[in-house]
Amino acid sequence: MCLMNICLVESTKESEESDLVVMSQTRKRCRRIFRPTWLIFLTICVCCLIHIHQVYTASRQMLGLKKRHKSMLFLSQERKMRQGRALELVVPPQEEDVADVDKNPANCDAKKSVFFLKTHKTGSTTVTNVILRYAEKHHLSVGLPPLRHWQLGGYPSFFDPKIVDPQLPVYDVLCHHMRYDHVTVRKVLPLNAVSVTILRDPTANFESGFSFFRDWPYPQWFDNASAPDSLRRFLDHPDSFYNKSTPWHFRAKNYMSFDLGFDNERDDLQYAESLIGEVEARFNLVMITERMEESLILLKDLLCMDSFDEILHIRLKVRQNSARREVSSRMRDQMMTWNLLDTNLYNHFNKTLDSKIASYGKERMGAELRKFREMLDKIEEKCVLYYDELHLKPWISRIKLKRNSGDFCDKLSWGEVKFGDFIRNFQRHHIDTAALPQLSNDEINQLLRHAQEKVIGEKASLYSA
Repeated sequence: MCLMNICLVESTKESEESDLVVMSQTRKRCRRIFRPTWLIFLTICVCCLIHIHQVYTASRQMLGLKKRHKSMLFLSQERKMRQGRALELVVPPQEEDVADVDKNPANCDAKKSVFFLKTHKTGSTTVTNVILRYAEKHHLSVGLPPLRHWQLGGYPSFFDPKIVDPQLPVYDVLCHHMRYDHVTVRKVLPLNAVSVTILRDPTANFESGFSFFRDWPYPQWFDNASAPDSLRRFLDHPDSFYNKSTPWHFRAKNYMSFDLGFDNERDDLQYAESLIGEVEARFNLVMITERMEESLILLKDLLCMDSFDEILHIRLKVRQNSARREVSSRMRDQMMTWNLLDTNLYNHFNKTLDSKIASYGKERMGAELRKFREMLDKIEEKCVLYYDELHLKPWISRIKLKRNSGDFCDKLSWGEVKFGDFIRNFQRHHIDTAALPQLSNDEINQLLRHAQEKVIGEKASLYSA
C-alpha cells in the first residue's frame, strides 16, 4: 500500500504539467515498480514463516529430549531405590563431593524418640554418650536410673518402669543398661520410637567380660581368676565351673542374649534361630562393635542427625592392654560353642549390616567413612592427652584430657552414670512431671535393691552400684 501511495503522489505532482498520455505513462511506471516490490515482500514473509516454524520445531524437539532425559533419570533412580541403593552415583565421589557428605536430605526430619538397648562389653557406653548428647540437643525426656547408678528399671531384673527417674507415662529416650522386656518397654515409648542395639564378636565379648568383671562370678569359681590360665581352664570344662547359684552367673554365658531378654541358659540351635526373627522385628538397627564407625553413620542416617559432630566420640571404658588375654583358635571355637545364642545372633546381624550398607550405598559409605575417621583422629588429638589407669579399677583405661580442651571434649569423656546425672538436672527445666507422682532418689534406690535381690541375692545387690 505504501508503494501505491507513493506512486499516486508522484502522479499527482506530474499531473500539473501533463496530459492524459503522461498520466497513462505514469500508471505504467507505477505498475512496473509495484510488481517486483510486492513479490519481494511476499518472499520475505514466506521465509520468515519458514524460519519461525523451524525454530519452533527444534524447540519442541529439545524440550522433548529434556523431558525424556529427566524421565529416564527418575526411572533409573527409582530402580536404584528399589534395589536399596538410595540414589547413589555410579562414579565414586571425588574429594569435592565429600565436602557436603554430612548434609541430610531436605525431607529428613530428626527423630524425637530413640530406644537403645545397652548390652555389656560391646562399646555401648560410647553409643549411650552419643544418644544422650542427642537428647540434650533436642530437649528430649530421658528415663534414668537412680542417682549415681547405671542399672535402669531394676537391672538385672526385667525392666520395670516403676524404677525409673523421673516417673513419666512415656519417655523419649531410654539408653541405660536394662534387661529387655519387649511388651513393658514398648508401653513407655512413643509408637514411632527408633529401636537400636549393639552386638560384638562373642569371643571378644566373652574374653572381655572374663577379664573385666572382678566382683562376680569368676572370683567365686577360681582361687585366682586373674591367673593367665584361668580362661583356658574355664573353657575346657565350663559346666564344672558355671554355677547358677552364684550372683551374676549369667555374665558367664550368652550375656548379650541375657540383656536382650532371652533365656541365656538355652543352647539348642532351634531356639537360637528363633531369636533372630524376634530381634529383627523389634529393632530398626543392630550395630556391630567391630564396625563401630559404619554403625554410627547408619545411626546418624536413621535418626536424621544434622552432622558428623553428633556422632563424634572418644573411646570409653577401654581395657588396659595388660588386662587382655591371648586367645587361641581352639579357645575361640570353645567360646562360640559355649555362647551359641550370642554367636548365632552376631553372625546373622553382622551380615545384615552388610545389607544395610549396600542399601545406604557402598560408595557413599566409603566417602563418609573416610571423612568421619579423619574427624575422629582430629577430635582425639584435640581432646586426649593420654589414657591412664582408672582409680579402683586399674585394668580399665581412664581418659586424661588436654588442658583447656573445651566443654565438648569434657562431655565426650562422660560415661553413662555421669552423663545421666547431668541429664537429670538438665531436663527438669523442660519436662512436665505432673502426670504421675514422683519418687525420691531413696525410694527408687529401695525399689532397685528389692528387684535385684530377687535375681542376684541380698549380698550382691549391696555391692552392685
